[in-house]
Amino acid sequence: MRVLLVNPATDPGQFGRFASLLEPMPCAGVAYVATFLAQAGHQVRVHDDFVEKQGNEGILEVVRSSRPDAIGVSVLTPVCDQVLALFAAVRERWPGIKLFAGNIHADLFPELMLERCDAVVHGEGEHTSVELLAAWEAGGTGQGVPGVSVRVGDRIERGPPRPLAQDLDAFPFPDWSLLPYRSYTLLPLGTIARPIVAMVAGRGCPHACDYCSLSAQGRQVRRRTVESVVDEVEHNVTRFGVRQIGFMDPIFPLDDEHAVEFSREMIRRELHRRVVWLSELRPDSVSRDALVWMRRAGCRRLVLGVETGQDDLLASAGRRSRADRTRRMVKDCRSVGITTVGLFMIGLPGESAAQTKVTVDYACSLGLDFAKFAITVPFPGSPLYDQLAEQGLLEGRPWDGYTTFHPDPGRIVVASQVQSPEQLLRALERATARFYLRPIQGLRQLVQLRTMRPTQLLRGIWAVAPRWRR
Repeated sequence: MRVLLVNPATDPGQFGRFASLLEPMPCAGVAYVATFLAQAGHQVRVHDDFVEKQGNEGILEVVRSSRPDAIGVSVLTPVCDQVLALFAAVRERWPGIKLFAGNIHADLFPELMLERCDAVVHGEGEHTSVELLAAWEAGGTGQGVPGVSVRVGDRIERGPPRPLAQDLDAFPFPDWSLLPYRSYTLLPLGTIARPIVAMVAGRGCPHACDYCSLSAQGRQVRRRTVESVVDEVEHNVTRFGVRQIGFMDPIFPLDDEHAVEFSREMIRRELHRRVVWLSELRPDSVSRDALVWMRRAGCRRLVLGVETGQDDLLASAGRRSRADRTRRMVKDCRSVGITTVGLFMIGLPGESAAQTKVTVDYACSLGLDFAKFAITVPFPGSPLYDQLAEQGLLEGRPWDGYTTFHPDPGRIVVASQVQSPEQLLRALERATARFYLRPIQGLRQLVQLRTMRPTQLLRGIWAVAPRWRR
């Protein structure tokens, strides 16, 4: 079959002047599905609208020119309505094209998606997508395929659950030639060298933070062997000329032993001389000794999920962490030559305006190279969403409002019942401006010009310039 896979972009208008900082990131999930389908013999084309920036009209033009037999779309919550409109337009113009949806929003709301498409792929989509298309080629509907929901008359028929893949080493490496990988970045905060691709060293997260939608995918951690992960690094460097890897795992490496084993193998193959890498860590994941090994192995930047410096707020959101451990982690990273990006949340449940200010003060005191502040949003799939939905607090809220920033306070969906959306948006702008417009931070950004284009820096300054005094 001729298959078109679409990664739809969120509307830049949802981000106000912060839209100037948006850049396309590599989508490992789409890359895996595309690779599996190509290896099954299908003709696969990927349209990543984060790169193309054409919207639904542009996607429809791609459909018109390529006339695929099937279209699969990755559906995250903010693009739900956009995807439903796309499906309706395709169905009206080309009723013979099969339509399927995957990713977490489609997984959670199959009834909604099946109003406009033929099938929903639940959970991990690689094997399921291959079996769904095989069923279609054989003249079936996909009914009964494990991990697939279809509409039969007035009811939804969901196939048996598909067990999580345990042997991730058996997966083929994603074929990035199917995607516009040379256009990808890791946003201004993460880009060090290009080309960039994403990698996944394992699946699942052992933690269960209330605000995280990963909990919907289970807490079972399935790790690839270090040899397999480094094989893929070597493949990406040799085959695609990649100069930076972004690990998309919620935590990588998982602990000191994992960090050292991976680092030793990277150094043994001398890949540390050919590629740099970035990953996300909890501040309590690894020790300074492990950081030394990671720096030798090519790690140049770490994204730290800090959220807040107030242990009681973290505990109330199901997060076990300590502010003093975060401070030590940032200090250790600086001492070994790894730059840091801190992720902070504004408007956690129960958080007052005074507590938000404490979080910003804490962020400015840590010595981070970069910080990203985000409003706490109850994303579907998270325990926080379930709690608020049960209380009837999310009824009628627009899907495109589930973003950590939206310039329209009437649309953004927030978790706080203490601070209003208007207060939180002002707090977000103040926090970002305060962090980046400090003299010491300006000096740090001048140093980072080695890894950040001057135009990116100027766009960043414009985005965080104070407006609240007007």
